[in-house]
Amino acid sequence: MRAGKKVVIVGAGPSGLACAEQILTNKDLDVTVIDKKLKVGEKPRCAGGVSLWLTEKVGVSIPEDCIVAKIRRVRIYAPDGNYWELKGDKDYGYILNRELFEQGMARRVEALGGNIELGQPFSSKHVIGHNFIVGADGFPSVLSNWIVAQQPQSYDIHHCFQREIVWDGFPQDTIEIYFGSNVAPKGYLWLFTAGKRVRAGLGVPLSEKANLRGLLDSFLERQTYDYEKCNNVSKLIPTAHPRETNVFLGGRVLLVGDAGLFCDALTGGGIVQGIASGKAAGLAIAEGKPQNYDRYIGWLRKQNSRRYKLKKVLYSFTDNDLNELIHVMKGFTPKTMSVGKELRRAIFHLLWCKPSLFKKFFKYLR
Repeated sequence: MRAGKKVVIVGAGPSGLACAEQILTNKDLDVTVIDKKLKVGEKPRCAGGVSLWLTEKVGVSIPEDCIVAKIRRVRIYAPDGNYWELKGDKDYGYILNRELFEQGMARRVEALGGNIELGQPFSSKHVIGHNFIVGADGFPSVLSNWIVAQQPQSYDIHHCFQREIVWDGFPQDTIEIYFGSNVAPKGYLWLFTAGKRVRAGLGVPLSEKANLRGLLDSFLERQTYDYEKCNNVSKLIPTAHPRETNVFLGGRVLLVGDAGLFCDALTGGGIVQGIASGKAAGLAIAEGKPQNYDRYIGWLRKQNSRRYKLKKVLYSFTDNDLNELIHVMKGFTPKTMSVGKELRRAIFHLLWCKPSLFKKFFKYLR
């Protein structure tokens, strides 16, 4: 047992493990990671996609054995069936084997002297005797609900449902994204390869009260009958505006990952965002200055704030607006490796070209 300050991290996912690794790399503290799961990486409820643009920015290394697919082509479909394609000479992103990826992170934490306790849900006993408590327990977060009075509204919580299917004809290097009121109202549907299977899923705000299974099955039946259903997963993802702070009780409690509302509000992506917030919180704790956490992760808060505004614009588009958006994007030459940045360029270009639309959605951009 180390002497000095003690840290308990609630959640052995990417954000919690990244926080533990960052603390132990910078300071010899007593760090314990707890999780209600019985195995690290057990049954991840996640599509598993990561952007290489963001992984490079955050400094995340992805081992080759954790990659189940490399993405070089992204197709975004309008309700009328037209699509815009972003295709490069190198990879835009990876689809991960979350179980192997998280287990590798856990081994590094243990090699640095951290303790990982599984089958341990958070309770009041973990508050006693610990100088710092880090909430990395996803969404909805037990720790966040305990410490934060205001939680996201149903409009800012996306309910996601995904099937893994066997679909031999689906391209191996492609993500397809579909918009439209009859596909995923105020959300989107995705298809992408994951090794020998395809992950097909969609996310819709809870406020829509949609039948996700029905929407997904209807879509797949329109696309192809040549597939076989495998396992299903569902999850709630916060697509809310970032909090002003994720440091509470005078610096004793810090929230990271989904618990800290660090998901990309526009895309729902959260793996690398969670790691970034975990690393920032870990560094602040190691320095003994937890209030620095908000400053270290300020760049991501600003990015997600912009994405939230764009989400409100995009999800307010009618099907005709979405058709026009894709028409505009088809004339674009990509400037970056970020799908999110290119989509932002297209939205602003469309609003600029159509003043009536800009006026209609200006309130969301302020």
